[in-house]
Amino acid sequence: MYIKANKALAEGNYEDFIGYCAEDIKWINVGGIIFNGKTEILKYISSSYNDISFTTEDHITEKDIVVEFGEIIFEKKSEAKKGSYCDIWKFKNGLIIQVKSFII
Repeated sequence: MYIKANKALAEGNYEDFIGYCAEDIKWINVGGIIFNGKTEILKYISSSYNDISFTTEDHITEKDIVVEFGEIIFEKKSEAKKGSYCDIWKFKNGLIIQVKSFII
């Protein structure tokens, strides 16, 4: 399920991504804003992720947790800024209940 959810997010299929999330999902941007629930998260990714692309380099799965890391590119006004990210996804009953995102 993680692979399908991550692919939907990467391809901009945000409605599909939200389908993999629990109603009370929490998205924590470490050092930034925390989003709660499907509605807030859909609004966030729909407005923010259009200027972002990411490439997953690898992931580690352990029980109901996936740790994913890779490269992220922010594009604003024809400028691109590269960084690295690490997301920790937590699942319960087959749905994403939390994403904790670290970006440097």
